[in-house]
Amino acid sequence: MRVELVDDVLPPSKVLASAACGVVQHIEANDGDVDSIFGRVGIRQKDINDPINELNLIQYCNLFEVAARITGNDNIGLEFGQNFAPRQLGPIGYAAISSPTLSAALRNMEKYFAAHQEQSSFGLLQDSGILWLSYRIYDPRIQNRRQDAELSLGMFCNIFRSALGPDWAPLEIRFEHDRPENSRHHEACFNAPVKFGRRTNAIGFRRRDLDTRMPDQDPYLFSIISSFLESRSRIVGNPEDFATIVRNQIKLHLGDKLPTLSEIAQVLGLSGTSFQKQLRAHNLLFPDLLRAARRELALHYLNEPDMPLTEIAYNLGYSELSAFSRAFRSWTGMSPQRYRRTGQRRSGD
Repeated sequence: MRVELVDDVLPPSKVLASAACGVVQHIEANDGDVDSIFGRVGIRQKDINDPINELNLIQYCNLFEVAARITGNDNIGLEFGQNFAPRQLGPIGYAAISSPTLSAALRNMEKYFAAHQEQSSFGLLQDSGILWLSYRIYDPRIQNRRQDAELSLGMFCNIFRSALGPDWAPLEIRFEHDRPENSRHHEACFNAPVKFGRRTNAIGFRRRDLDTRMPDQDPYLFSIISSFLESRSRIVGNPEDFATIVRNQIKLHLGDKLPTLSEIAQVLGLSGTSFQKQLRAHNLLFPDLLRAARRELALHYLNEPDMPLTEIAYNLGYSELSAFSRAFRSWTGMSPQRYRRTGQRRSGD
């Protein structure tokens, strides 16, 4: 496993600079040295002045990790997200608030999220009667992403509050990172139970919330914004871009059962027929993308030493560990146990 080659294989992931709106003032409010922090991560302050400028996603995530370290405020990302208005998110935020209902707002964000931020998944899942808005960065080069996860869920909760009022609270918040020392602050910020060490970052909410009308719905504004987002969308881009988007959506929707072609088509805002045409146009097969998505997610999970293999198998849609082991051996030539042991030895070198 040659981790050092990843940067040569993958192009830099991007995020629109609108996601950093107000970060300079937030760092200053925490007595941070803005010039020093921006300099350490390689972002120029003028790079965030234009909301549709593209930032390197690795540098964006590092900006908040470094800011947390230098200011001594471990919750700097959490607090940044809590005060982040939907309009500050730029085009995707305006697409949400100009939608007719909260359901349409979240679906439009899901459809266009790749135009806002690459190598990431954003979507709705259902589990035991509860709906979850799930978010996760899948760029393997970004290992430290606690601050991004906490600020992002705060931002997304404010989309809900724009429809349901400032007193709305989620049923539960989940984070993929380990529990920090001051986790009570998280529960106070979200006004909800917060769980850590989960397989994704997610906001739990009631299905009936989706029917709420957006108070600032604006069909004309949405038509303008959606045209811009369509122009940025990679759906009709080159085959590798399209394949990446589909794989990421498959990974987001993997669980105790496999997502179907029609389900992924719906997530992408396409009919089943249109999706199949896109696949054929890019010389792609859905089963191949499904297999690739399971493999990528398996490699990610196996880097988590405390995650049981049975749980990994379940999260990838395998009913038994033996079926997952056979598939993994066909991908890598070794068992999941051996792969994990090998990785642990190398990380300790």
